Amino acid sequence: MKKKLILAGILASSLTVATACGNSDTASSNDDSKEKTESTQSQSKEDKATENNSSDKKTSSKEDSNSQISDTGVMNKEITKTLESAKAEAVYDNKEPNISSDQKGFKFNVDRYQVVHVTNVDDKNIFDGAKEGYIVTVKATVNNQSDGKAYFNIPDLQGKDMFDTHLNRRATVYESLLEPKTEGTVDEPSYYKKGEKQTGLFEFYLTKEEYEGLKNAHTKMIIPYASSNKDMTKHLGEEEKLDMPLAKVDKEEQAKNDEKAAQEAPYKDNILDNNVAEKEVLSKKATLNLTQKSEKVDVTVEGVEYSKLNPTESYKNEFTSFDGEDVVAASVKLKVKNNTDSDITLRQFSVFLQNDNVKFLDQGTLGSHAGTVSPGQEGEKYVVFLMKRKSDFEATNNFTFRITHITNSDGKDLLSKELDFNLPTK
Repeated sequence: MKKKLILAGILASSLTVATACGNSDTASSNDDSKEKTESTQSQSKEDKATENNSSDKKTSSKEDSNSQISDTGVMNKEITKTLESAKAEAVYDNKEPNISSDQKGFKFNVDRYQVVHVTNVDDKNIFDGAKEGYIVTVKATVNNQSDGKAYFNIPDLQGKDMFDTHLNRRATVYESLLEPKTEGTVDEPSYYKKGEKQTGLFEFYLTKEEYEGLKNAHTKMIIPYASSNKDMTKHLGEEEKLDMPLAKVDKEEQAKNDEKAAQEAPYKDNILDNNVAEKEVLSKKATLNLTQKSEKVDVTVEGVEYSKLNPTESYKNEFTSFDGEDVVAASVKLKVKNNTDSDITLRQFSVFLQNDNVKFLDQGTLGSHAGTVSPGQEGEKYVVFLMKRKSDFEATNNFTFRITHITNSDGKDLLSKELDFNLPTK
């Protein structure tokens, strides 16, 4: 069931004079790991017993099933093997997905994925009672080159917005499932050992209506964070959302979109990543490169982008309190260098944007950040402010962007003084 994000109050607060700074903690939702149906890490020993009885047999089974993956036709041979009466036809095949993640050495890569139209299905549990639907099979590789063991859940799909989520579910893939070698239970989930590399399949099954909606949406794969502990509290990285189209895009339309993207190149903050709104860039200063240094961190404002927002269907009713004016997002792109000898986090920033009349608080859920930054390294962060187009954006030539605090995970401030930057609008 689709939920509603209560943005109205948050958005309205950006238009009032603030006495305190905003708190951009965009990673809090990542700390709540999603419960997954048919999760491989919570698979019981009883379920395992129905498969292979030893790691040698398990490895052999995977090798046999992977050898059945042909370069043409239906990639997942287990579809017709499991659904005996069904007919399967590949309708979209992506052999170069360009979907990969590296979380401190824990590497996840999609090698190929395929959409298969399945008809004459007798199992009423597959497609909500219908005899036809679509199965998306993903072939992926996990390579754990982190410093120790890693717990990792199979990714999910996101459709038109962050509430249109489709969990991975097991319908046909058993012999070649992507999973660790270690056995797992509910209390002791399985994990990838240090140096372990696995290639296998996982799948999503969609009703006809669900697929019709997804193939025309900006569908993304949600790659969850890996963790070094079973409670999933010691993140190796952050959740990522990467493009995963489920149908072929018209070449002429794609060329127009690519040209438009090249001209405007909007910042990839959570406005786009979560499909909250389409951006129409009004003004952009991409090479400001304003740097202020301190003992613990160096902060560079690389650029600022001002965009008119066209909310997606799920968010049209959430952008209120703008008195009928267009909504403009000011997205500030930051680079933060870690000058300390330990990791720092880019989650907790206290910032605001102001002109002579109004002080705007940052919209934490609309920004994004690179998570943890190692000593001597740089991390990227986007901070987003919302305003009225005519009354606020067009009424001034510049804003002051101020950072008052950068708080690390231990609660200590990394700044010795406030940082001020002048941001032009034109």
